[in-house]
Amino acid sequence: MSKFGFQKHREEIKRSLSEILQFDTSDPRLEFVTVMDVRLSKDVRYATVYVSVAGSSHPQDEILEVLKDHKGFFRTELAHRLQIRHTPELRFEIDDLADRAQRIENILREDSQKT
Repeated sequence: MSKFGFQKHREEIKRSLSEILQFDTSDPRLEFVTVMDVRLSKDVRYATVYVSVAGSSHPQDEILEVLKDHKGFFRTELAHRLQIRHTPELRFEIDDLADRAQRIENILREDSQKT
């Protein structure tokens, strides 16, 4: 698969999962889940979905378990929406990029105050 086709699949999966979470789920624990990134394996059989859970009163671990419990539903919905030969198996992970960025910013701020 070309690099462009690979990127296109990633973006289609990300967009479709975002729509499914927004419009097709009724679980209140998934209300504040945002799909941040999707990484595909080289053979496009596995997709790691990185999600952010900002503003939710539910623990991130609980939300991650709900996503994992419903991954069959998400995969079925993706199969109906996407025009690809194989719908990838989904793996959900919490995206900690915002937390890491905040820690780096705090370190830089503290360092600049010391000098």
